[in-house]
Amino acid sequence: MIKGIYTAGSGMMLQMARQDVVANNLANVNTTGFKKSSAVARAFPAMLMSRLGELDTSLEPPKPQKPVIIGYLGTGACVDGIITDNSLGNLKQTYLATDLALGTVDTYLVVETPNDIAYTRGGSLKINGDGLLTTNQGYPVLDDNYDYIYLEGEFAVDEMGYITDNGEEIARLMVVRFDNQEELEKLGGSLLITDQEPELVDVPEILSGYLEESNVVAVQEMVTLINVVRSYEALQKVIQSEDEALQTVLDEVGRI
Repeated sequence: MIKGIYTAGSGMMLQMARQDVVANNLANVNTTGFKKSSAVARAFPAMLMSRLGELDTSLEPPKPQKPVIIGYLGTGACVDGIITDNSLGNLKQTYLATDLALGTVDTYLVVETPNDIAYTRGGSLKINGDGLLTTNQGYPVLDDNYDYIYLEGEFAVDEMGYITDNGEEIARLMVVRFDNQEELEKLGGSLLITDQEPELVDVPEILSGYLEESNVVAVQEMVTLINVVRSYEALQKVIQSEDEALQTVLDEVGRI
């Protein structure tokens, strides 16, 4: 009975972790360049169960007798990791010069946050009061020399990342890729951080006037959330049943 409580309890904790991931996906369904995540479950080692005090008599001597095997008992599950779906989101045409989309799935813009350098596929940019090119959150977008980009007039960005301001080429956007996308950690929204050394992309395939939408499908996430809630409620009932059975045993022992 105690094993049943622990098994169900670990399952409830797993469902809570899945719920957190789904909730974050839904919260960023409209975040430009956001990539959805999924929680991967791992089962604890199963226990081989046998009947206490019974031996298998079907074996003929001189073969030694062995316990009567009942089967394997599951001992629960836990979160093995959080994986990110890096597939390309839908491209939406906006016709705005400050909206940029990256044509390949493994490339990122480089931005400066208060704490460190970060990376993003969220190309919804803006120009602040000082003429500085920033993300929607106000983080400066960097060029291929890790410098800020200041704009004064009408500007354009070509597919190679070169920026022209009033017809004059002034900078090139820094677009990078990494050896292992799975090691990128989410910082919030579409921002990512990593300890990996970035590799400068020679042909970044930038689409000006487009935005890459989040690859979260809200309906799929809602279905997952419903399944998570149902699983959690079922495991909760298992714990209640195990608790009632344990209380009955304790009451019977108390009468002896």
